[in-house]
Amino acid sequence: MQVKSSRWWRKKIGLSLHVGRIGSWPLAKKLLLLNVLGIASTLLVCLALFSASYSYIATQRLKSEALANAHILANNVAPMLVFNDQKAAKTLVHSFTDMPDLRYLSIVNTKNKTFVEWGVLAADSPPPFLIKLLPHSAVEMTYDHIVVLTPVALDGEPLGKIKLQIGFDAIYTETLQFFLFGLVLIAIAIVIASIILNRLQVKALAPIFELSAIAEKVASERNYSLRAQPRGRDELGRLSYHFNQMLAKIEAWETDIRAELDQSKESARCLDLLANYDNLTKLPNRHYFNQALAKMVEQSLVTEQFSALMFIDLDNFKYVNDQYGHEAGDAVLIIIAQRLNVLLRSTDMPCRLGGDEFAVILPHIANIEAVSHLADRLVAAVNQDIIIHGDIMPVGASIGIACCPLHARDEKMLLHYADLAMYQAKKMGKNMSFVYSE
Repeated sequence: MQVKSSRWWRKKIGLSLHVGRIGSWPLAKKLLLLNVLGIASTLLVCLALFSASYSYIATQRLKSEALANAHILANNVAPMLVFNDQKAAKTLVHSFTDMPDLRYLSIVNTKNKTFVEWGVLAADSPPPFLIKLLPHSAVEMTYDHIVVLTPVALDGEPLGKIKLQIGFDAIYTETLQFFLFGLVLIAIAIVIASIILNRLQVKALAPIFELSAIAEKVASERNYSLRAQPRGRDELGRLSYHFNQMLAKIEAWETDIRAELDQSKESARCLDLLANYDNLTKLPNRHYFNQALAKMVEQSLVTEQFSALMFIDLDNFKYVNDQYGHEAGDAVLIIIAQRLNVLLRSTDMPCRLGGDEFAVILPHIANIEAVSHLADRLVAAVNQDIIIHGDIMPVGASIGIACCPLHARDEKMLLHYADLAMYQAKKMGKNMSFVYSE
C-alpha cells in the first residue's frame, strides 16, 4: 500500500512540475500548444470515427456478398444433392474457395450429414444440429468472422443447407492501413497547421506582445510617458486604449507627486535656512554654531588633532548704528561676513552669533601661531575702509582665541575662554586679537 502511495505521489509531483514548466512558457507558445492539441484531438476522433465507419461498411458489404455467394452455391448444388453427385459438388465448392478470407464451407443434406466440406469450422460457430431448425437464410456475426446458413431446395423441396464462414482479417487489415495512413496525414496536417497558426498567432497577438514589452520597460525604467500604438475597436484595441489611459493617469500622478516632493524639499530647505542660517549675512546662526562646535570638539578629541575657536566682536558698531542708522549697520555686517569668507579656508566655518558678534570654527589647525596669524589677517581685513553712502564706517574687530584640547575639552568652556580672550583684546585697546591664557 505504501509503495502504491509513493508511486502515486511521484506521478503527481512529476505532473505538477511538468505543468509548472509549461506555465513559464511564452503566451504564443502556450496558445500554439493548445491549438495543436485541439486540432490533433479533433482529427484523431474524426479518424477513429471514419475507421469505425469504414469497418462497419466493409463488414456489411461482406455480409451481402456472402449471402449472394451462398444463394448462388445453393442454386447450383441442388441438382448434385438430388443425384448424390459428390464429386461435382466438390468441384463446385472448390470454385468458391477463392473468396477472400473464406475459412469454412460445407453442404449438409436433409439427413444432417455433411455432403461436402472445406476448411475448418470455428469453435464458436452454431452446432450442426441447429441447421435443420433454420428454414431460411441466417447470418451470425462475431468480432472476427461471419457465418451464413442458407437452405438448399429444388422446386420447393428442401435438400439441405450450406454453411459459409468468412473471417474479417482483410477488413481489419484494410482498416488498420486506413488508420495508419490517416495518422500520417494527420501528422503532416499538424505540422502545416502549426506553422500557419504560429504565424497567424504572432500577428494576432502582436498588440499583446507590444503591451507586455511596454509594461516591462515601464517597470524597469519607470518611464510612464511610454504609450502603446493605437489599435482598432476590438478587444485588443480597447485594451491598448485603456492601457494608455492608465499610463497617462500614472504619469500625471507621478508629476504631481514630484511637484509636491520638490515643493516639500524647497520648503524643507527654506526651513533649514531659517532655522540654521542668519537671514542677513547668510552665515550659520547660533543654533547651527552650537552643533558644529560640539562636533568639532568631539572630532578633535577622538582624532587628537588641534582645533581652535575665534570669538569676534566688532568695535564701534553701536556708534555706526546710532550715527548712520541700522541700514548702514546691516550693510557693514554683510561686508564683514563676505570678507571673512574670502580669507578663511573651505573647512573653516564663520558664524554670526547675533548683533555684532561673530565666531569662526577652525578644525585641523597646525598650532597656535597659525591661528594668531589668521586672526591678525582678519583684523586687518575688517580695518579696511567700509564706505556706505560715501561715509567711511569706523569699525574694527576684537578677536579672542581658544584652542582644543589645549585650553578646553568641551564646547562650553571653549566658547567661554574665547569670550574671555575677546574681552581681554578689548581691554588691551581693541582692534586686535588675543589668545586665551590663564
